[in-house]
Amino acid sequence: MIDTRKPKECDTAVALIADLKALADRDGDPETFRQRIRLLREPHARKPSLLDRLDRADLG
Repeated sequence: MIDTRKPKECDTAVALIADLKALADRDGDPETFRQRIRLLREPHARKPSLLDRLDRADLG
């Protein structure tokens, strides 16, 4: 889903990632989530639209 450049699929991926953030916050482990988001962002650095969506959703 995140490997595509289709806006709708990116929106769906960001929504799922937001759910994962909520779970990490609930479980008291936001640092692990932040580390994984950093690892996720690195290979997608050439996708400004995806990174913008992640930023707007406050996902690191």
